[in-house]
Amino acid sequence: MAKPVYVFSGFLDSGKSTAIKESLYNPRFNEGEKTLLIALEDGDVKYDQKFQLSTNTEVVYLDSINDLTKNKMQQLDQKYKPERVFIELNGMEDDNILYNQGFIRQWELAQTLTIFDASVFNLYLYNMRQFVFNHVIKAEVCVFNRCKDTTDILFLRNNMKSINQRLEIIFEGEDGEILPKIEDKLFDVSKPLFIEDNDYGLWYMDAVDNPEKYDNAKITLKIKYVETVKEYENTVIMGRKAMVCCANDIQDIALTVVNVDPKAIDIHRYQYITGTIHCMDDEEGYKTCVLYAEKVEDAPFPQGELVNFS
Repeated sequence: MAKPVYVFSGFLDSGKSTAIKESLYNPRFNEGEKTLLIALEDGDVKYDQKFQLSTNTEVVYLDSINDLTKNKMQQLDQKYKPERVFIELNGMEDDNILYNQGFIRQWELAQTLTIFDASVFNLYLYNMRQFVFNHVIKAEVCVFNRCKDTTDILFLRNNMKSINQRLEIIFEGEDGEILPKIEDKLFDVSKPLFIEDNDYGLWYMDAVDNPEKYDNAKITLKIKYVETVKEYENTVIMGRKAMVCCANDIQDIALTVVNVDPKAIDIHRYQYITGTIHCMDDEEGYKTCVLYAEKVEDAPFPQGELVNFS
């Protein structure tokens, strides 16, 4: 049976080493299995001999993600014969080097976890957005720790969702407690919704994350033509543009709109689309929101064409 691999990503001092130690000290997760921990970063939290002996863990330090080749994995597997593998990545390297290469036959990726320090995250987001993107795009779970009362959790959540829509996001307070989920506080679907220009990104990410919440919801969106769905009559993709990774990575965040004839609208202008959302299965079996238009009107251009997520 393949040995599970757990990958921990994030910037230096974000809490990766602490999370790894807490996991391996947890008796519900560790019943004495032999663990190989490959560390590509040497932070303030040390993997001392006491930790290694009490958790049955062997620690190997490598200088770079480029050193963790399949040949190196094979050598480590033969030398240590682990039952599972933990990998702590370096926050200033591209995680995708590892994911694109893949693992040896004996190892199988079990989970990818990215950890961010919420108190300093904005500095990384604005100054090293490409690194943030690299840490999030292949992750399954993202943890924001050290959240304060003043932390803009919605801003953090929606910037992450703009990169990886399937990402599960967990917020922890300064004392380590898990904060309540915020989804139910977003947009009251008990009455018709009019999504303001500045709220489009926030609404879109909530609709992606919780499509069933919006089933049968009445809504008005200001959106622009993106493309025609040729397989269906009077069906188009409409939305707005957002900077996902960097200034060179502008993407459409859009949804399918039914009952709109592309020949009858100015595809270069924004439109107010009023209608009803239905939650449907997409081609991959995921739930998605489809807007059935009941009214189409020309709309003024938004003040800022690029969507924000706060």
